[in-house]
Amino acid sequence: MPKLRRRKESGARHGVRLVLPEEALATIFDECDRFEQDETGGRVIGTVSEHRGRITLQVAGIIESGPGAQRTRVSFFQDGAHQEGIFRQIEERHPEIEHLGNWHTHHVNGLARLSNGDIETYTRTVNHPNHNLDVFYALLVTGKNRTSDPRRRYGVNHYLFRRGADRFHELTPSEVEIVDAPLVWPQRDREHSSRPSASAPPETRLDRVYDRDIIGELYQGFRPFASPKVGLYWRGMLELLDGSTVEVVVVEDSAGPKPVYTPMLRNPPDALAGAAEELARTSFASARAALFTTERICNRALYHQRGNTERAHNRAGGG
Repeated sequence: MPKLRRRKESGARHGVRLVLPEEALATIFDECDRFEQDETGGRVIGTVSEHRGRITLQVAGIIESGPGAQRTRVSFFQDGAHQEGIFRQIEERHPEIEHLGNWHTHHVNGLARLSNGDIETYTRTVNHPNHNLDVFYALLVTGKNRTSDPRRRYGVNHYLFRRGADRFHELTPSEVEIVDAPLVWPQRDREHSSRPSASAPPETRLDRVYDRDIIGELYQGFRPFASPKVGLYWRGMLELLDGSTVEVVVVEDSAGPKPVYTPMLRNPPDALAGAAEELARTSFASARAALFTTERICNRALYHQRGNTERAHNRAGGG
């Protein structure tokens, strides 16, 4: 992939318009205030439209970095599992919403432009077949301003990456329109219990990171979700030793001092009916432990059924 260069031509030639709510900037600036010594960031969601060659990016929300995010003065890694769960929850209510891009900050290290690593990452992202859009938007917080106006607490730059392009475009002030509009996320009047809490105890946040990493590696068909009614849960198809699959949902119960996880089989075959009942009565200390045990119990049930079938067949043949 060729290295992208900053475009020097006028913005009018590219036909780009960014519509950015003040509330989105306030959300970003509040996060920067919380992490004054480390890089931080999050996801930007919204919609993209095109009319007569002019692309309009409408920002509709900012998804937080997540409880498992890792930060230093020179690096930042988001909690992708947490963010994916939030995005799926939003998608259920607003199917038009897309992942527009990311934001992050360099205000702690003095770098006023995207780093080479940023450029390479965003270039790979916009060209990845799983990225739904042909553009990728990046907002960079460059530094803290000396001002009493909370809306201008930090300086920001805006960038647009295009699929297949050999350059990226830095938006000019004339291409950015700041508006007074509500966000779909975060919702300020929303009950905190309706989504995974970023203020969970450190051991809980760490366990969620372990779940994300281990489940993502060993059970790639499973994804985290967040629901106002259910809370945080994992869902996916579990492949068993006989080549069959069964849908498994692992639900987190955070009502107690430490979260516990209960696995459930959805529409299990008759051979797994007993396993489903056994699992529904059992709780685990982590989602990964719940999945490991679910796989073992289901395979054990299939193994016993297979042995019973073979013994019955042998008896019938011997008679």
